[in-house]
Amino acid sequence: MKQLVIFLISGMVFTPRLNAQIRYLPEDTVVFNRFLQYARQGDYSMIHTARFFIDTPYVGGTLDGDSEEQLRVNLRELDCVTFVENTIALYLMLQSNRHTFDNFCSILQRIRYRDGIINGYLSRLHYFTEWLGNNRQKEIINLPAVPGCHSFTPEVSYMSTHCDAYPALKTHPDWCSQMSAIEKSINELNFCYIPKEQLKDSETHFNTGDIIAITTHTAGLDVAHTGLALVQNGRVYLFHASSEAKKVVISEETLHDYLARIKNHSGILTGRLVR
Repeated sequence: MKQLVIFLISGMVFTPRLNAQIRYLPEDTVVFNRFLQYARQGDYSMIHTARFFIDTPYVGGTLDGDSEEQLRVNLRELDCVTFVENTIALYLMLQSNRHTFDNFCSILQRIRYRDGIINGYLSRLHYFTEWLGNNRQKEIINLPAVPGCHSFTPEVSYMSTHCDAYPALKTHPDWCSQMSAIEKSINELNFCYIPKEQLKDSETHFNTGDIIAITTHTAGLDVAHTGLALVQNGRVYLFHASSEAKKVVISEETLHDYLARIKNHSGILTGRLVR
């Protein structure tokens, strides 16, 4: 199994060139400018950045379309992954000395695509375990080892075995075999996860702003949902774009209780931004 290597850096400033056209609406730049005003009135922390999106509507599938792969920016509507990506990209932009829409887009591209390069639909990090592993290799995050965590090897195959469910794969059948090869590579990675039955005992090891990836019992998938950790009074809560609430919320129940309520959730993987 491939072992992921830990990279530790500080003072990150991203200045990659965008290598593809950006797709967004004028309203997205309005939201971006509103965010800059919001940030100046508070602080540049990760959690303050995330709070900007509270009550933003939940909409799935905003990254897919019928055109060539482009960097799709949508700050008006979020799903669980784009909430995490946009929050991280805005936060890292604030840490840099370039508070511009172009810099935000450059950082977002680096986070969302394998090695930060857009090279068609298959270059996007579709499976969140690969997202975690590749962003670790890019020195954006590390994967903290929580005491007592268990070995976790992805067993992904869902996209290549359900090609008709993905417009791009349905239109390009040859991409299905390529996706199968990508899945095999992902399945060589190894992570450390916390079973949901042990989560309550592990809460002291979480920091506010940690990335939460909820693993699933669904065959062929690795992660069913994502969000950020919010630590309050010693308990961990999930800050996420909720398909149940239809908007970005901080769950009223603890993360432990949230996972216990949903039978198909098996546990969590965690990531933490490199400071």
